[in-house]
Amino acid sequence: MFAKISKKGQVTLPAEVRKLLNLHPGARVRFVVEKNAARILPVEGGIETLKGAVKVSAPQDFKAARHKAMEERSREKSARTRC
Repeated sequence: MFAKISKKGQVTLPAEVRKLLNLHPGARVRFVVEKNAARILPVEGGIETLKGAVKVSAPQDFKAARHKAMEERSREKSARTRC
């Protein structure tokens, strides 16, 4: 199977690959680079899928944590553009 890279660096995955990896429009993939090759792996869900992966002493509010992280990132970006 072959694919051509566009001017923007985009590649259309062949239908056979999409079917094999069960990829649908909007699906996310990650690239793992190993020496002179790259593997494409499907990404299962977002940060919410990590819920329960780490033991904590009290319930966690992921929406609040995400909001706080986004605010901090916004402040950092704003501070860099002011310099």
